[in-house]
Amino acid sequence: MSVCENCRQPLEATTGSSSLCEPCTALSERSPPIRMTPLAVEDLELMLAWRSNPEIYRHFRKQDSPLDWESHLSWFESRAADRHDFVIHYEGRRVGCVNITATDEIGIYLGDFSAHGEGVATAALDWICRRFESRSPLIAEIHEDNTPSKRLFEGCGFRQRGRDGEWISYSYEP
Repeated sequence: MSVCENCRQPLEATTGSSSLCEPCTALSERSPPIRMTPLAVEDLELMLAWRSNPEIYRHFRKQDSPLDWESHLSWFESRAADRHDFVIHYEGRRVGCVNITATDEIGIYLGDFSAHGEGVATAALDWICRRFESRSPLIAEIHEDNTPSKRLFEGCGFRQRGRDGEWISYSYEP
């Protein structure tokens, strides 16, 4: 089976000689283009730095302090087979991550703050929803104080479906 040269996910039946899946093709046509690659060992040090930044992890449900390398590496090596983590590339550099868990929950963050306001998160969220729409409904949990994320997910078609204390549950069904 052929795989997309960017995201390394199975390539749908295509006409022509495209080596990109349809969602990756759409990203590559943006100006400037965005590219998704599977999270690799080489990305872990940068991801650890991002995830250890309190401005980022304060919005995470299951993290309330910086990470240590051993725990981070253990997490990477023990991820479920149907969990997919991707690095977001913009203007030639790695700027963030987007993922879908084994329970179809979507997560995204931009670790490089210079990419904020450039439409990168919107394009990445739209990309993962299109790439994994067969797994819908997709879900997300966002802290009630995280207004930018609520706006992002709602703008990409997610709808509120409930609450768990300070956390708002969203779902996406194309």
